[in-house]
Amino acid sequence: MKVNLKITAQQLNALVWHFPKPPYTPERDREIRVARSVLDKVTLKLEKKHLETSRQKSDLFSKKVKMVSFSLEYYEAHYLEKFIMVAETFPMSVYDRNVLNSIKSHLNQKLS
Repeated sequence: MKVNLKITAQQLNALVWHFPKPPYTPERDREIRVARSVLDKVTLKLEKKHLETSRQKSDLFSKKVKMVSFSLEYYEAHYLEKFIMVAETFPMSVYDRNVLNSIKSHLNQKLS
């Protein structure tokens, strides 16, 4: 089952900014290793999409907001939602917090 998500390029930028960067601390817990493995694939997918959208010419004064669409597998969407729940506990700007809350609520609705 696929979960489709449609967000703006700025929202994608805010999401990609909060992904953890390697090297990671080694974990012994199996659940954490599985979640990290799935999130590595999601991170790669979203960073590719971010690079594609950032290379397109963007105009500061354009009125049309371009939406970025991508699909995730059900388990990828689940772990992305769990990651956002954890990422929200860290300090961030109000805009980033609102973007992550919005993405989390969209994922929650699609997963239900």
